[in-house]
Amino acid sequence: MSVTIPVVSTPDVLNGTPRIEGTRISVQRVGTLIRDHGWSRGAVCEAFELSVDEISAALDYYDSHPEEMERIAERRDTTYDRLRESSRATD
Repeated sequence: MSVTIPVVSTPDVLNGTPRIEGTRISVQRVGTLIRDHGWSRGAVCEAFELSVDEISAALDYYDSHPEEMERIAERRDTTYDRLRESSRATD
């Protein structure tokens, strides 16, 4: 039996960022950890309490939508930069 794990986007959760249904874990986060930071699938499963099927669904979406993932990363980086500039914390 095949398990289908939907990737969903809803405006009221994570600002509409694609995520694994039933979680607040974004596809972009899973993809970045595995593809860019070298985490294993098992490590991501353990860290976020996800199944192997959920990780596979997230990676399938991540790999199939590179432009969207890049836009999400750029938006995240812009937000981080803005917050860093407005922070009164010392480096």
